[in-house]
Amino acid sequence: MTMAQASSPPVLTPHKITRSYSEQVAELRAIKDKCIGHLQNKEEWVEKGILGSILQALQGSAPSHVRTEEDSVRLLCLELLASISGGPQFLNPLHAVDVVPTVLSYISLAHQNSPRVVLTALRIIRNMTEATSAALPGHDDLNRLADVLFRPEHLESFYAILTQPSADSVIQEQKRLVLSSIARLCNKEEHQNVLADSGVLDALASILASFIVARGEVIPGAEMVAETDGLADMIPAPAPRGASLALTLEAISAIICNSKFRCCMFVLSPAILAVLPLIDFTPASAEPRAPGAGGAAGKSHGAMDYLLPLMPGSQSRSSSQVAQLPPSSLSRNASSNRRSQTYKFTGLDPASEDSDADNPESPVVPWLLNLVRKTSGLERVAAASVLTSLFKANLTRLDREQELAYLLVPILCNLIRDHMKEIPPSIYTTTFIDSDTEKDWAILEKTPEVLARLVGGSEILQKSAHECGIIKTTAKLLKDAYELLASPLIPSPWTAFPRQSMVSEGSPPSCQLGPPGPVPLYIHRIRMRYSALTLVAGMCSSREDYRKELASQELVPFIVESLAVRPGKPQNRKGKSASKKEGKDGAERLAYGQNPTSVILAACHALRCLGRSVSILRTTFLDHDVWQPVYKLMKHPDLEVQIAACSVVINLLASSSPMVEPLLQAGISKILCEQAHSHEPGLRLNAVWALKHLILEVDNSRKKQLLEELEPGWLIQLISDDTSEEGAPYTRPRRSTDADEDEDMDAETTEEEEPHLWTWRGMDGNPRRMNSPRMQKAKEKLEMLRKADLNPARKARNDMIAIQEQALGFIQNFIMNPNTPQDQTELVDYLFSELGENRLFGILANKLKVRVVGAFGRKYSKGRDTLALYPQAKIIMAITFILVHIAASIPRHRQLVIAQTELLKLLGGNLDNESVDVRRGLCHLFENLSVLEDDEDRQPCAQRASELAKLGVLSKLEGLETNDADLYVRERAKAAVAQFKTPAMA
Repeated sequence: MTMAQASSPPVLTPHKITRSYSEQVAELRAIKDKCIGHLQNKEEWVEKGILGSILQALQGSAPSHVRTEEDSVRLLCLELLASISGGPQFLNPLHAVDVVPTVLSYISLAHQNSPRVVLTALRIIRNMTEATSAALPGHDDLNRLADVLFRPEHLESFYAILTQPSADSVIQEQKRLVLSSIARLCNKEEHQNVLADSGVLDALASILASFIVARGEVIPGAEMVAETDGLADMIPAPAPRGASLALTLEAISAIICNSKFRCCMFVLSPAILAVLPLIDFTPASAEPRAPGAGGAAGKSHGAMDYLLPLMPGSQSRSSSQVAQLPPSSLSRNASSNRRSQTYKFTGLDPASEDSDADNPESPVVPWLLNLVRKTSGLERVAAASVLTSLFKANLTRLDREQELAYLLVPILCNLIRDHMKEIPPSIYTTTFIDSDTEKDWAILEKTPEVLARLVGGSEILQKSAHECGIIKTTAKLLKDAYELLASPLIPSPWTAFPRQSMVSEGSPPSCQLGPPGPVPLYIHRIRMRYSALTLVAGMCSSREDYRKELASQELVPFIVESLAVRPGKPQNRKGKSASKKEGKDGAERLAYGQNPTSVILAACHALRCLGRSVSILRTTFLDHDVWQPVYKLMKHPDLEVQIAACSVVINLLASSSPMVEPLLQAGISKILCEQAHSHEPGLRLNAVWALKHLILEVDNSRKKQLLEELEPGWLIQLISDDTSEEGAPYTRPRRSTDADEDEDMDAETTEEEEPHLWTWRGMDGNPRRMNSPRMQKAKEKLEMLRKADLNPARKARNDMIAIQEQALGFIQNFIMNPNTPQDQTELVDYLFSELGENRLFGILANKLKVRVVGAFGRKYSKGRDTLALYPQAKIIMAITFILVHIAASIPRHRQLVIAQTELLKLLGGNLDNESVDVRRGLCHLFENLSVLEDDEDRQPCAQRASELAKLGVLSKLEGLETNDADLYVRERAKAAVAQFKTPAMA
């Protein structure tokens, strides 16, 4: 017996020891033949313990250069695992033997693994991904798989696989499986960043460039520009047969989503710059393009824009006006309609981020838009998804939004409607579906989510979707997803001889099967719940009339049920009461499946957006007791769910909401005060925001009680600047939250966090490329964006600023909206007694100062570049309105404010602030400070006016009175100046 044979354990059951590799090969083939296509045989072998033996065989010696019988054993073991890994019930035993790291060791090309071995290993990962995504909640954690898969050593293997030049069918299948894994599993920021940094994103861009070449859409003259910039070797051969454009785009979209840095890394990747450079282009037609075509009049356009049609409002186009794209030596079939004008690559200047001239749009944007128009199915959806990411990252021209409204939104709306097909009864219980149905469902699951991302926050795009009838379509999608399904779980196959389980009490976890998965229709409907809910949120994020129209579609009961892990039949309050009386509620819940965390989070976001409507809060939300399931989620074990639920509570506690009292009685104040102490910034922010709303709606005794519950010392910490003596609360890097983002701050790190030198794999040590001005500018822009995107200190500061704004708002609401002036006086005095009068004013003044810090965040750093951090408009406004309400109290309080010389001087310096809201608030403050209370207040009032005049406030107000562009500011300034000169009693 050889050493290799001695070290290899038996592959089969414990009662039989195989003594040679040839015998193992024969027996493994026999087992594989029995298992493939036979579920019961797979289950039986797993219960016999075959997984442990297979893993031990795979963990033997490394493969040799020449194929041996031992390599055949490994290949058969992998093929057997690929067969077994295809169902949710096998996930538990597979994870019990830690199968993923072992399998991933076989995807490395550097270890001389044969193409078939690599392919089979990738199939196992694909099968486990599909099984996990199809599993019931509790067994569907894709992040567990992703955390292992997206490690640096495995990403090197991914990069090697994706950059193989061979057109062999096995190699193309390997690439498809890698693309599929990235598209399905990459949804965390840490994974997206490591995929970008490892060169995988550049490899994906190269594959996409090969499709551009194959479609004959390389920009004319690209070869000469590429030669100059050292990019000639980056122009790929045409994409081979078998390559998947849809999967390539899906993988790119998964990596670049929600990051300007990664989006820029994609559009500036060497392969994209090589085939789609920004160069002058003169169309073949001598006649000029119709004015206003495809964008704002007077705007010039690049070669790719000539692939797109003229926009409404342009002159009618004759055949002579249709420009032809001159053929490139790399292009095939490349003539189409185009728009006249060209761009020159003017560089990427961070100081002019919003300038079209200094930051020209990449030609990949119109190319993607044309791709959406010319393709169909999943390719169309994936192209739209990538384009949406670029649009949300502000990498498109300013006039492109209108073009997307005309060309992209209607296509996506029609795509959804075209795939909303009646499901035949035969599919309700079937275990397998045909490929056409699978494709239709995939399109229907993905398109609403892409559309929701696209239209969210854009009234122009929402209007376009609304005109396409998307609100009724969305309502149908969500309602269809809650149709009753009699048997959601896959039924056991019929057999004349039912198999008895071989598992006993002492059986190891690797022999114990998990729960079976649900039928495909069940999985589809759960995914449709998520997709439809995201579209609800996207369509009601801006306009009140769209919120009301969505509510009129009777969607709220379906959204409420989506908050539950085990939902019941969506119905109104009367229907629920009847169900409980008949005892149907509990039994029927089993037929509506289980909502995963993703659906619960999407439902919270939909309710948060709908809850911005006061009328919906007072009617629909109240009718369906929305506050009850949301309140339960505030105690959910998942932190993300708590953050999302708290974001809904913010609106439920808004002014005049009828749900304030029931939430108070349920104990919401205690939960919010506890969450306001959380170390998680997203939860702390939402909790303080909700408390800010709550404090406005309660009487004086409850206000004091809430402040005591929150703890005055903690409130001081929340509003303190990070450099103040009081210190700032501990912050961690931001997780995604539903709270609105604060404005960007200048990057800041500590010396200990000084960023390491980043290497862009796109430069690849090519001397000509490294010396190219265009590539150097691209690298500089990427370095700047990477620092802004990934700097943890910057993110922590943004979290802190957002929390401070809400905490200051809490103080403002604490002292405002009383029933009588005496109440306001009492509250101001109570606030001073609890927080400390001098301490509070000192903190407010400190927050208005400009901070100068070193390049790496040290306030007193020497001998290095420095940068200034200016107070943000939102913070200035919050401080201003605290003082507005203090000054609206009694003369004694006005005198306290006027005594704060430093604070008022800092505020006066903001009378020329570019924010109109800041100028309005300051005019209001100085008007309040000059109010004459009564005859006894005449001398103090004159003294207050004199002090403000000394600070230069009066002269600045006189300037605003005549010169400010805002009418409200001018009128407020005029009233304040008049009050200064001739004090009038309040």
